[in-house]
Amino acid sequence: MSENKPDTVPGLGFKDKDKALETLKNLEGRDPDYQRLSIKGLIGRAKRTLTLTKDKEKIQNINDAVKVFEDFLRDFEINNMSKENRAYLPLASVQSLLPLKEKFDIKDKLVEAFLEAYTKKAKGEYKNLRTVLSGEGKPSWDIVRNVEIKKLLKAMEESRPDMWEDDLPTKEHLELILWAYSPDASKIKKNVSNYEEKLGSKKPDSDEDEEMDDDDDDDEEEEEEEKPKKKPEKARRRRRETQEET
Repeated sequence: MSENKPDTVPGLGFKDKDKALETLKNLEGRDPDYQRLSIKGLIGRAKRTLTLTKDKEKIQNINDAVKVFEDFLRDFEINNMSKENRAYLPLASVQSLLPLKEKFDIKDKLVEAFLEAYTKKAKGEYKNLRTVLSGEGKPSWDIVRNVEIKKLLKAMEESRPDMWEDDLPTKEHLELILWAYSPDASKIKKNVSNYEEKLGSKKPDSDEDEEMDDDDDDDEEEEEEEKPKKKPEKARRRRRETQEET
């Protein structure tokens, strides 16, 4: 049996109707687009399996599972569930605005745990949050994130706060951003370097060291270029001395 990928929810399958229902339960609360793509993928695999199966009972069981999945997709489209999808901000975009967290005095242990999971356990890859649990016996972080974003958006519908001030996110906007979501994601992603400069959030890197290394490499190349020049000059002097001696 192959090991589950870090970005793939375990326990999905199409063996029979019960397995299909279990699959839907395992996908519940996750990003809607991921749910849709997962179910479509399972239907495709199930239909390929049917072409290789002769056992009538297995065929019936798989068809029952496919029916469950097709009903799910129909309801998904009718309810326009894709509108509930909350695309992730890249980790770098979130980190560029972290100094505002201190400015607004936002202290939330759940947010802190999410950011740590996104940074360290998921290694900045949002898909991996699907298999990173928020605690023992607790849901994975992708599910927790969707729940928290939904709460914040509902509160914002009532209060209708400003999202920007002086080209920076407001406190209410930042509370969403800390969950790696923003209605203005494209604007944030385009201005990461500006935020880093304005807020001093850029992490120290090894650019200077690399430049020093590059300089050293240049020096070594210059020395290597000079060496072959000296050798022909010495050789010419030796030839002249030999000619004079003869």
